[in-house]
Amino acid sequence: MKKGDLSNFISAHRMGQAEENKSHSIFLLLSVCAGAFLSHFSAGFVNIALTDISIYYSSSFSLTQWIVNGYLLSIMLFLPFMGKLADRYGKKRIHNVGYLVFAVGASASALSPSISVLILCRIIQGIGASMLQAVNMAIVTDSYPDKHRGKALGIISTSVGIGALLGPSVGGFIINAFTWQMLFWTIVPISVIAFLVAQRFIPTDRKQQTSSFDYLGSVLFGISIVSFVIVLNSIGEGIVYSYLIFIFILSIGSFFGFIYWSKRVEHPFIHPRIFSSGMVRAGGIILIISYCATFASMVILPFYLRGILGYSADQSGLLLMCYPLLLALFGPVSGSLSDRYGSIKVVLVGLSLLCASMIGLSLLSETTTLPTLIFLFSLLGFSMGILTSPNYSIMMFYVPIQFLGMMSSTIALLRNIGMVLGTAISITFMNSWLNVSMEEWMSSPHHAGFEQVMSGFHYLFLLLCGLTLLVVLYFIRSIWKAASIEKERN
Repeated sequence: MKKGDLSNFISAHRMGQAEENKSHSIFLLLSVCAGAFLSHFSAGFVNIALTDISIYYSSSFSLTQWIVNGYLLSIMLFLPFMGKLADRYGKKRIHNVGYLVFAVGASASALSPSISVLILCRIIQGIGASMLQAVNMAIVTDSYPDKHRGKALGIISTSVGIGALLGPSVGGFIINAFTWQMLFWTIVPISVIAFLVAQRFIPTDRKQQTSSFDYLGSVLFGISIVSFVIVLNSIGEGIVYSYLIFIFILSIGSFFGFIYWSKRVEHPFIHPRIFSSGMVRAGGIILIISYCATFASMVILPFYLRGILGYSADQSGLLLMCYPLLLALFGPVSGSLSDRYGSIKVVLVGLSLLCASMIGLSLLSETTTLPTLIFLFSLLGFSMGILTSPNYSIMMFYVPIQFLGMMSSTIALLRNIGMVLGTAISITFMNSWLNVSMEEWMSSPHHAGFEQVMSGFHYLFLLLCGLTLLVVLYFIRSIWKAASIEKERN
């Protein structure tokens, strides 16, 4: 072989390897994004079917709601547990088995003979979803180089947002065309295919050094989370009983007991060193408040569109689709901007835009025009698309490398806490402005109490704007402290 031919052969071989690596990285990202999408899609697509399921099993609506609550609670409870298992047994194994558990839970849900069995199957499905959410960002962080990591994390955040917000609309379409059981059957083959792709393209990672499991810490954490969510859900439904005070005290006491125990035990359930960096703490607060503000908006805006402006359900759904559309378009872009200009600058821009969107929504009235609505909803999606990925990058960058698996699950946990908080805050806040619940107000023939409802809308978004501004100030303070520490080291 001539020298020129050899050079051409080597060049072609390297190009082939580059193309193969690129293809491999795309399929790796797809196999991870599928889990992020499905787990959040399944959180919302059942909401539209609660009435149908209640009639099918002749069960009360309050009991049927635990189909949703059980799923979300199991995710929140098992996320840190799965992150711990990922560090011990490997992120690939935990993530990919999650697809199978998720598919089994969905299949069993479709075949459930009673409402109690259905709730149990949804809890199983939630366990599978927690396995998928717990390690997806850690897998991407391990597999992608620094210059492409932000973009990859942005695509994951886009999958999360689209899944959460497409669930109700797609679920409604499936129910109208088929039955509520088909909701679960549709995600089974997708989960199985995603499992096969993940087995092929997600690389096997090294296991962390094994340690004893913190059973007491996990129990205290579980009691704290479950009791806190029970209180939030009860308040969000406008139901306040005296025993909720005891449950709330139990939640707070368990949380502080968990913190105290975590500092004493050698291998805690969630290691305090995860939040040793001020930037990680700031990123966690940003994550909770941003998802709280966004989901509060998505819960309450349909009441405004249908009750105040008189739009139909279909028209309201189409308008609210501006949010996931802009989130999908700019999620990957924000990752690229983060790689180019730095995550901190992009996060500050995203938070500023989120504040602007909250101010704009606080100015809504009965005469707001359609173009204004489209702009404000799009701005909300754009701000979250810009904000989310760089914030993930900051948290994953500042956490110690040995806690990457646990950090990924903690991020997913904080995101779910923000969603629950946003839902409870929005409904509770709006109900406080009326003598009846928002649902009862919507069903009344003349929508009495128009002025009170509009005042509730205004002050809710101003409250969310104020929370976001406080987060901006705390983030700037954390940046300044981190810069000072770095300067002292140099």
